[in-house]
Amino acid sequence: MTLKMWLMEGLSSQRDIIQGIVSLVKAKQTAVTVVASHRNERNEILSQADVALFEPKEDEQRLPFILSTVKQCGIQAIHTGRNTQWFEAHRQQIEAAGVTLTTGATSQAMFELADDKVAFAQAMEQQGLPVVPSLRIESVAELRDLISRSPFSGAQLCVKPVKGIYGMGFWRFDESVGPMAAFTHPENRKVNPQRYLSALADAGEFEPLVLMPYLPGPEYSVDMLVDRGTVLAAVARRKEGALQYLENHGEAFELAKACATAMQADGLVNVQTRNDTSGRPVLLEINLRPSGGIGYTRFSGVNLPGLFALYKLGVMSQQEVIDEAKAAFSPAIVRSITDVVRYHPVLDNLLVKD
Repeated sequence: MTLKMWLMEGLSSQRDIIQGIVSLVKAKQTAVTVVASHRNERNEILSQADVALFEPKEDEQRLPFILSTVKQCGIQAIHTGRNTQWFEAHRQQIEAAGVTLTTGATSQAMFELADDKVAFAQAMEQQGLPVVPSLRIESVAELRDLISRSPFSGAQLCVKPVKGIYGMGFWRFDESVGPMAAFTHPENRKVNPQRYLSALADAGEFEPLVLMPYLPGPEYSVDMLVDRGTVLAAVARRKEGALQYLENHGEAFELAKACATAMQADGLVNVQTRNDTSGRPVLLEINLRPSGGIGYTRFSGVNLPGLFALYKLGVMSQQEVIDEAKAAFSPAIVRSITDVVRYHPVLDNLLVKD
């Protein structure tokens, strides 16, 4: 029997995930059909799957679309990396159709906790895990006061939104940079604090921020395959400038795994840590979804997307996944580069819905 996995729209890496699954399925000569869908015409993603679908854009159309697709295609497992709160709210109805659903977590509460960086830090600290010191800021006046008092023993300060992804809104405060620094060199993420406060005051509306000490690093991004809190496979990416070092041991690696367990993560997730001034890793955040760099981890020999698919489809057991990830790993150094792929305006794998 041919097994079928459906990869619905994600925030990032959907193409890399499809390619990883297709590669491992082929290597193991397993009969698996990969179905992929997206709301938009992302043919460079959908063309990598065996079967492609376009998702409805409206929330109220999503459940009927899912149920009819499961029936028409004979889907056994669904993975989603977007609209995860909606999926958790409809988990029972979806799984009643005879499929497994993977969202990154096992409850709406865990998504809410992960989305609030200050609440997440407090929760992990209560679990005995080291976290970056984090202060919730509710007003411009409060931020101005804290900057003047330097609350973290004189450490350089940084700020980002309490809720957000991709590092958007992250800035390091630096008195020495000029007023145009954030415009001429935004990649440095440095801004004069007085300019930041002025812009924040001019904005009118205030979104809660988190104020933290800027840590020396290095930063680790740990990609994992987790089954309801049990980490089956993981690869850490130690970031040193433009290079990333792939590892499967060390304090940051173990801390990230402990965080995934504490959060009862489920599926392909990512935890980020950074070393403090004493050289010890502390938690920054957890992403209950695949990271943008999950495809890089395949250079270690560990195919996290492929292992995920074969585990969810019942082809591999927990222990088989654990053993393969350990045996396949080999340290590697990778560098991200800009690339281009051919775009096909017409999909030859597009499924016509009943």
